[in-house]
Amino acid sequence: MMTKPTLTEHRSPWVVFTSPADPWLASETAALVQRNGLVLRLDGREMRDPASVFRTFARELSFLGYFGHNWDALVDCLHDWHGPGHGNQDLAILIEHADDLLNSDFLGLFVSVLAQAAWNSNLRLDGDGELDEWRQRIAQHFVFLLDHTAPVAFTEKAARGMDVAVALADGRLLATLTDVDWPGAETPPPPLDGRPALLRGQRDPQRHDHQGHQAVPRPPRLLDPRGPGHPSVPL
Repeated sequence: MMTKPTLTEHRSPWVVFTSPADPWLASETAALVQRNGLVLRLDGREMRDPASVFRTFARELSFLGYFGHNWDALVDCLHDWHGPGHGNQDLAILIEHADDLLNSDFLGLFVSVLAQAAWNSNLRLDGDGELDEWRQRIAQHFVFLLDHTAPVAFTEKAARGMDVAVALADGRLLATLTDVDWPGAETPPPPLDGRPALLRGQRDPQRHDHQGHQAVPRPPRLLDPRGPGHPSVPL
């Protein structure tokens, strides 16, 4: 089950939506810095379309010249990122003023890409799902900071990302990866009020893969909060 979010441990949730006034954020960023980790802040207002997302990440994280300015390249550069002079430090990337991303048509894909990069950085598993002993694990997480929008408003669009599952907990929206292709990922918890609050990997006509190809439509589904063995229910 997905536990309380962290910025210092090698576990999911990989992506969190919350308020900049959230006490959890102040506590976790302070703990990360105390461990010699890095906290980088990006301006979500600059991310109006995929091209501006790529430019912002490339500039603020000093990607090398071979960065291909596409979603696959963003995954690669994030999970292999060492930063000039930073070695293998743990990393939290805060996307500030992220409210307007709710109106974007690429939010689900964006969340999926960030979660995949974090999964790679944190777990360092090889093709057989075993720990890659040749690569150091790095705690890497992403936080969308919302100035005036409740995290719950992002639930449906964030869940459109490929293999993404989201859950609401303590007023935050948490995102992880739940498909068999992502071993070691945790599943979100059942909601406290008894209602299914977990949306998973919606395939709809607006969802695209990393190459921009349109995905095959499939009805959104809610994961049954009772866990494996119980069929999910089409919305």
